[in-house]
Amino acid sequence: MNYIFIDESGELAKQTKHFVFGAIITNNPKKLDNIIKKIRRKYKKQLGNSSEIKGYTTDNYIIEKALTRLNDTDCKIIGITFDKKNIYKIPRNYDYNNLYDSIASKLAEEINITNSTSIILDKSKNKKEEIDDFNKRFNSSLNNINNHSVDIKHANSIHYAGLQMVDLVAWSIFQSVERNNDEFINLIQNKTIKKVYEE
Repeated sequence: MNYIFIDESGELAKQTKHFVFGAIITNNPKKLDNIIKKIRRKYKKQLGNSSEIKGYTTDNYIIEKALTRLNDTDCKIIGITFDKKNIYKIPRNYDYNNLYDSIASKLAEEINITNSTSIILDKSKNKKEEIDDFNKRFNSSLNNINNHSVDIKHANSIHYAGLQMVDLVAWSIFQSVERNNDEFINLIQNKTIKKVYEE
């Protein structure tokens, strides 16, 4: 059984120049649980009453420790980046909900399904119709030639250490493309990052 944790960084409707998705692929999510548990234990005082670890609220040196420990797992990292100046290249009429789905489908195209897979996304949609539309499009965009079973879940990151870890990954990718700060993304070793809608 494989597990894929997915989160985004940036804002489609606001003033950021880029929007990114990050994914962590693993067959052992307990390793991600252990990273978060150890980080929370070691930096209990610094994290205070924070209910979860997130890129935008956690001290940089704690993020660095978490990302470095990610390299000790067998996880694979996939990221995609979208420069919003290329929004006109997306070949469909869209609102921000459809735009989100279009960019996410590009991430799905980079994912090879080789086993039964559980995909867990940080929840950003609340309407059942929007979730169903997303799941259908994302699932159809995956590289799943052997038709392995795929379950897609939209969940609150407070309940999944994997979502907290992929939040740090997506945040690191965003820092690189939005702020030309490669300090964090360079800590991640087993990664593939691709620009989408560039042509």
